[in-house]
Amino acid sequence: MRRAHPIVFVTMWAVVTLLAVAGFAAFQISDRHAPATSNATMGREVGALAGLGFNTQTAKAAVAVSDDSNPTDAETAAAVVEDESVDTLPTHGWLSEMQMRTVISKYFTAEDVNRAIRVAWCESRFNPTSTNHETGGTGLFHHLPEFWPQRAEAAGFAGAEATDAEANVAAAAYAVYEEGGWAVFNCSP
Repeated sequence: MRRAHPIVFVTMWAVVTLLAVAGFAAFQISDRHAPATSNATMGREVGALAGLGFNTQTAKAAVAVSDDSNPTDAETAAAVVEDESVDTLPTHGWLSEMQMRTVISKYFTAEDVNRAIRVAWCESRFNPTSTNHETGGTGLFHHLPEFWPQRAEAAGFAGAEATDAEANVAAAAYAVYEEGGWAVFNCSP
């Protein structure tokens, strides 16, 4: 049996490469822009995917792994988890997954925590100072200015700024449970 000559392989590779390049070039749409509605849809999808990636067992796993080595490490891991509590929420910049999960768990029911995380990610990317320039919505859940004072007061944070992370989450829980469900947010899943 004769073996194929190396030139045959190089020629086949060149033909396949040219077909691939021609195929990509034929479907390139550089002169068209995505419609504005697709941006909102993409935000919801990205938020949903991000929410699915969060692990509710992160804190427990850190302590469990440390339990296998020695008690001092377990105490250290528990202290690290406690450092990510609601009391240490930053006043600017993005919140971590653990910080978001901690504060959301404080105000939302257990079955709504993942949904709330997805909505907050879609609305603000976990940035407490985030603002939607089209609607004026501010904070983690982009509360609209006309609803913020009443929601904050009802949630026990009268006079708080919408950029206060804990107040924003508490007001979001109030809005979900007392004002009409998840539809009050642009990124309702």
